[in-house]
Amino acid sequence: DADARSLLLVNTAVIGAGVAGVAAYGLAKWWDEGFTGSFHTVNEGWFGQDTRYGGADKAGHAYSGYVGVRLASALLQSYGNDPEAAARIAFWATLGTLTAVEVADGFSKQYAFNYQDAVMNAVGAGFAWWLERDPELDELLDFRLYYRKSSESSSWDPFGDYSGQRYLLVAKASGVPQLRDIPVVRYLEVAVGYGTQG
Repeated sequence: DADARSLLLVNTAVIGAGVAGVAAYGLAKWWDEGFTGSFHTVNEGWFGQDTRYGGADKAGHAYSGYVGVRLASALLQSYGNDPEAAARIAFWATLGTLTAVEVADGFSKQYAFNYQDAVMNAVGAGFAWWLERDPELDELLDFRLYYRKSSESSSWDPFGDYSGQRYLLVAKASGVPQLRDIPVVRYLEVAVGYGTQG
């Protein structure tokens, strides 16, 4: 079928462009010192106080997976994919790309592969896929990043200034059918957040 082939080409182009963009950025910013011939790993821990960033980097990996799936799904839908197919393709494309980044880290001179990052990428991507597949839950919950430059950062850096990041899981009154039509109440939100200092 010509329409199916056309959609497959568009999907391939969209995913390919995303992967190429991540690879180009990675080569310029993350792996600018090059790669080694060996694969190395590190155990960074999770959210402990004794970890390098107190777990804010792990929350960041979950958020990256989440945002990747949400953006890719919306883009794929705009090109004619049905919501279920778009969510599935976005999940696998995002998870595959982020996993490839982690593997590249394992071969890089600057970084090392750690399974905690890979797990958190999957958690964020999985949560986004779940919300994409369940419109009622999507209306109720959000995963958000709040950033305010910390005193530890010399510039505005929402991706590297871990002390300035707050990751929020938000429940929205507008997602509750009994509350969404009450004028002021519908704007209320309850947020549970995670952030680190220093």
